[in-house]
Amino acid sequence: MEDVIIIGGGVVGSLIARELSFYEISVLLLEKEEDIPMGSTKANSAIVHAGYDPLPGTLKAKTNVEGNRLYKDLCEELKVPFKRIGAYVLAFNDDELKTLLELKERGKTNGVSEIQILKREEILKREPNINEEVKYALFFPTSGITNPFLLTIHALENAIENGAKVKLREEVIGIEKKDMGYKVITNKSGYYCKYIINCAGINADKIIHLLDPDYPFTITPRKGEYLILDKKAQNFVKSTIFHVPTQKGKGVLVTPTVDGNILLGPTAENIEDREDKSTSHEGLSEVKEKVKKLTPNVPFSLVINIFSGIRASSTYKDFFVQEIPEFKNILHFAGIDSPGLTSAPSLAKMAVEWLKKKENIKRKKNIKNFEKIVSFKELTEEEKENLIKEDPRWGHIICRCEHVSEMEVRNAINSPLPARTLEAIKKRTRAGMGRCQGAFCSYHIMKILSEELEIPINMITLRGGKSFLLNGENKVRWKYAKRS
Repeated sequence: MEDVIIIGGGVVGSLIARELSFYEISVLLLEKEEDIPMGSTKANSAIVHAGYDPLPGTLKAKTNVEGNRLYKDLCEELKVPFKRIGAYVLAFNDDELKTLLELKERGKTNGVSEIQILKREEILKREPNINEEVKYALFFPTSGITNPFLLTIHALENAIENGAKVKLREEVIGIEKKDMGYKVITNKSGYYCKYIINCAGINADKIIHLLDPDYPFTITPRKGEYLILDKKAQNFVKSTIFHVPTQKGKGVLVTPTVDGNILLGPTAENIEDREDKSTSHEGLSEVKEKVKKLTPNVPFSLVINIFSGIRASSTYKDFFVQEIPEFKNILHFAGIDSPGLTSAPSLAKMAVEWLKKKENIKRKKNIKNFEKIVSFKELTEEEKENLIKEDPRWGHIICRCEHVSEMEVRNAINSPLPARTLEAIKKRTRAGMGRCQGAFCSYHIMKILSEELEIPINMITLRGGKSFLLNGENKVRWKYAKRS
């Protein structure tokens, strides 16, 4: 029997697992997908928001500002990149200036520091590619950017190192009350526990409805489409650029990423299909048009990838973090849309405090820190030479765009949370995220996955399930290859 079962391996669930793994309790995280993160954490703007947008007094406002303050130390602990690059909210007329002034007051009420209102000359001096028609901007220096993939993966790996257990490919399909707690039923097995923490992302309402089908809470999936520019455009803007927000969110933005790309988007379209991660001509055209309002000279010729993500918007106007009275000892984290990534460290601490009120849990005396993973491209020439002497595979560059070595790929496959798909390798190492988008390295990575997992290469998938990459041997091509 487990003390705590966490449902969902996004950034909130993984950070909660890490925080709870520091205590003398048993923790099991269940994730329905092949890897983590696979939902909203996988596809978002990767921005650590300052906290000016949420309404004062809401949980969003409180956890946004607190989460922002926690990020620097958290990312240092988990060896994840984090940069405070600041954010501008642009106004192009006097009506929008009124909105800026409202946002400034809201930010001050929420506890955001160092807010500045800038005029056109100063804005263009700092960011020359902003639209010259801009009149004013609100600048938030505490806004930042991070890598949501690594944050989530490293948090969960650190949790595993401290005793937490993780089971992938296990979808929760039932929850039964028992004398000692609950039985959580998955598509593969059943697990008993005292406490449940629901962090199931866009499916968090489904977990609630397993307990009470009529409970008045529903998640509305909201799709956002994005474009990514090549690193050649990395100096296009230095900070995140927003327009004034709307009821559907902060709107289309332009932002650097921690890895040197430029990210454009997202749209905000309510959809019915929770698995619809398609992109559309209409959606991407909308991004382009709105981005040109912010920064007219966007080098769209440098687009290297497009994608979409799903946000867990809900009928509840705030984060839904509650224990439903009829089902004691189950804490729900639902409707965690923006600023969920920013709020996640604060929400994780809330989960610990919730459990402390119910159990006298003791912190472990010996907590294992997360050990830095070697990134070959970040090493000095001397360090690279020493590694290659130890093992020549360090010198075999698999991904030329991102300078990822063979040993980095193999280490990812043999990590505490093993990478078993092409996409899982990409999230951990960035192999396949460069200009060629995996055209050169994908096959080489598949060969390594086949060797390490001891399975045929045609069984390697993109992201698990039936997403197979090879459909059989190309006999004609093989015939001519033999002649050469």
